[in-house]
Amino acid sequence: MSFVASIKNSRFWRVLVGFQKTLLVATSVFVVLIMCTAVLLRYVFKADLFGIEEIVVIAAFWLYLIGSAYGVYERSHVKADIVPQFLPPKPRMILNLIIQFTIAVLCVVFTVWAVDMVRYSLVWMPRTTGLRIPIVVSQSSILAGYILMSFYSVVYFLDDLMSAITGETPAERTGQENS
Repeated sequence: MSFVASIKNSRFWRVLVGFQKTLLVATSVFVVLIMCTAVLLRYVFKADLFGIEEIVVIAAFWLYLIGSAYGVYERSHVKADIVPQFLPPKPRMILNLIIQFTIAVLCVVFTVWAVDMVRYSLVWMPRTTGLRIPIVVSQSSILAGYILMSFYSVVYFLDDLMSAITGETPAERTGQENS
């Protein structure tokens, strides 16, 4: 079993994906409930919940960034792939490797920038205007999302690279379905 296959079959991989799914469901439900509460309070009871917008934005940050990472995990993120459809198999494989490598490099670069952003927020500790929630709470979602995106893209790049080298698909190398 290859190194990449052992990662993808590891308990760590399964726990990570399970954690993401749980966080996605929790933040989705939370955003829906808080928005329903805000509408109910504002339009039925003619009252307002102070700082509700700040709370929704933080939850939405976590929802969007973990959702983006989950999209990378599923390989269902938005991509323009019309050109590869017209290429023969070998050039298509080479183009795919270039694309996967570029995605992995960009994710790692964005992760480094996110580390710097969170580090800056921890030093200066800016806060939201209403509830005085530390900005690092929402910014850490950017860091977490890009760490996950980087991890998945590097693993998938290595998987595709091994497939290109051996001439086998990832499913053929591991003897199972590619996830």
